[in-house]
Amino acid sequence: MKDYLLYHVVDFITDESYLRYYFKENEEDINFWTEWIKLHPEKLDIIISANNYIDAFSVRIPESEFQKEQQRFAQALNDLSLDNDLCRDNANNEEPGITIIENSYKARKLRRRITGALALTFLAVGSIVYVALQKANYFSVSLEPVKVTMIEKYVPKGQREKITLPDGSEVELNGDSKLAYPSKFTGSSRELQLTGEAFFNVKQDSRHPFHITTQNLTITVLGTSFNLQCYPNKGLAKVALVTGRVGLNKINHQPDETIELAPSEMGVLKISDLSLRKTKFDINEEIGWRQGIVVFKNADFNEIADRFDKIYNIRLVNLSHKTAFRFNGSFTKISPEELVKIICLSKQLSFTTNGNVITIH
Repeated sequence: MKDYLLYHVVDFITDESYLRYYFKENEEDINFWTEWIKLHPEKLDIIISANNYIDAFSVRIPESEFQKEQQRFAQALNDLSLDNDLCRDNANNEEPGITIIENSYKARKLRRRITGALALTFLAVGSIVYVALQKANYFSVSLEPVKVTMIEKYVPKGQREKITLPDGSEVELNGDSKLAYPSKFTGSSRELQLTGEAFFNVKQDSRHPFHITTQNLTITVLGTSFNLQCYPNKGLAKVALVTGRVGLNKINHQPDETIELAPSEMGVLKISDLSLRKTKFDINEEIGWRQGIVVFKNADFNEIADRFDKIYNIRLVNLSHKTAFRFNGSFTKISPEELVKIICLSKQLSFTTNGNVITIH
């Protein structure tokens, strides 16, 4: 049995099963490789490079189009006066019977050669045009392999940053988040990896699905906007859909464990048991961070401290006697000092500040 983990670029581009997957020619191969790539994101760089080579050197047109062009060229050749010239030569020949057969054979042979040559010429030129028409302008149409590198963008705690992807899709990264994506999308899909939290506004392209891989989840979209939170230290991974539709697949998932979200629905993956469920969500609570909105709903100290860490890059320490309190509130563009003051007033506590550390007493 082949060990695909040992595969390099040349192994993928010469593997018949992988080529059938790439050109979507066999359902079994498509399912196998789609799942294998989800399970082995560490091979994504090699997969992308292999796709670049396949994409660059594949000039293909549908068989039906090729047959039509052959017929068209053959019909055009039949309109030529080739046979008439040959027949006039036969009239002056002393053995017309033999000559007619010989010249008819020569004519057919010549016609086949011309038809084949013209068809191959059309195939070479037309298929390049076909590839160019089939691909959006952010996909490679060059006959030379496109150099694609993986870009890793990390946004520190307390910051946010907007990124425009090669296909025109927009991503807004929250603090302490990392996005990995190729410098150019090639092949049959758009592949990314996320750790942390981001809001996506995906450019629609039904022929090139948009796949985001996290530690435990794969999100598939065509054109939509949604928020994805998948911090590694959290007990939950969440996908909150604003527009469009997305499909959620657990890593190592079974077919019946895939769910599809509609607008205003949220998919929640519980990391401890990998259970996946669908629910409604509060847009300010899940996506308000983009406008500087902070929402607490029955939040304990650990959750409050985690929010201070992600939003403000401030460490919150509780040295008070109250360790099990809960807090509720919604705030817009509030400073960390103002927020901790409100929390302490509501719980009859005090605080001190030392650099990026706030201590509650």
